[in-house]
Amino acid sequence: MTDSDRQPVHTDERRKTIMKLRPIGIYRDADTKMPRMRATDYSTDAYDAVELRTDRKENPVIIMHSKRTAPLTWKVVYGFSEIFFRSFAEAVAFCNTHGFEMVKEQVE
Repeated sequence: MTDSDRQPVHTDERRKTIMKLRPIGIYRDADTKMPRMRATDYSTDAYDAVELRTDRKENPVIIMHSKRTAPLTWKVVYGFSEIFFRSFAEAVAFCNTHGFEMVKEQVE
């Protein structure tokens, strides 16, 4: 069997799937400051990012709203955690009680 007789291990469609990286959380290097960003920079196919906040260590915290109908359409994403809520008010209350402050200087 020659090299030209071998079939590629991955088809083009399979390669596209493999090469697609999906974030599993929001993380910032300890040595860098929070970059100037908008909440919408974190939007995905399934969620619109609505509000950008930071925790006490200036790591990003995002309040997101589902584009699909679901019982819990709001979520707060921070680090490798996602917490789901029924309303925006509940998500904001959670952020406030955990010391997640709203980013005042967001890129317009």
